[in-house]
Amino acid sequence: MNVVADPTDFGARPFPAALVNVTNRCNLECKHCFVFREGNPNASIDRMDDETMLRQLEVLRDRHGIKNMLFMGGEPMVRRKLVLAGMDLFEQGSMVTNGTYGIPCAPGHLVTVSLDGPPDENDAIRGSGVFSRVEQSIRARDRDDGTVVMLQMTVTKKNAPSMERFVEAVADWPVDGVAFSFFVPHEGERSELAWDTNEERDEVLDRVVALKGKYPDLVKTSLDTLALMRSDRCLEFVGDNCTLKSMLPLYVGEGGVFERTFCCYGNDVDCDRCGAYAVFNAGRHRAERSADSEG
Repeated sequence: MNVVADPTDFGARPFPAALVNVTNRCNLECKHCFVFREGNPNASIDRMDDETMLRQLEVLRDRHGIKNMLFMGGEPMVRRKLVLAGMDLFEQGSMVTNGTYGIPCAPGHLVTVSLDGPPDENDAIRGSGVFSRVEQSIRARDRDDGTVVMLQMTVTKKNAPSMERFVEAVADWPVDGVAFSFFVPHEGERSELAWDTNEERDEVLDRVVALKGKYPDLVKTSLDTLALMRSDRCLEFVGDNCTLKSMLPLYVGEGGVFERTFCCYGNDVDCDRCGAYAVFNAGRHRAERSADSEG
């Protein structure tokens, strides 16, 4: 039996949630992907084998009290057996996948499938025919297998006009909901993907609110969270106040050991223009817990 080394010492503090980048391999080349940004620490490719990673995740789970683990890539389904085994190590496991390898059966866990607009807009970003392949995967899955399946659109300045058409296109798919997150630019980025100011993004948030009103059972985005993302509130929840600082992001570094990055979106993000829905949703939950304790 192989002797598996102990994982990196991240101190004794608890981490209720963590994420792990299991691979940088991917069959797609999405134009807004943050994994291969220049200077991002994600250049390593599969420097930790399945046995080692599973054992180290188990040790970290027990050491830090990790309840929730998010499996990311690259495309995590490239290492399907690893990810499915890893999800079962945690009370709540989840993965983000591009959906082109099929939708895995993961009872009790969450599978988030990334699409970035209706067929024309999505395929311009993710590759020709990808929307159709994902639809086939979604429609072929067993809706009653206990897996929670969500669709998520990463909204950029460029694809934002297609949000309504996207929801219309997937409204009858056998999924548990549709979510939206927003592009996270790197420092100084001025591109077709990034809003120059948070005020520019407010109009898009208003449209998500309208979609929530039209499709209340399908669109799972919280109105309270969207309110925190608006330009008059958003800076309260980023930078030093970012709730994801209580999360442990795990990447495999040059030496084949886990490293922790500044942010799961990389080390060069522009926090002031952060659009990660998870950041603000976690901030909302933190504020609600604080209010309850004070009450």
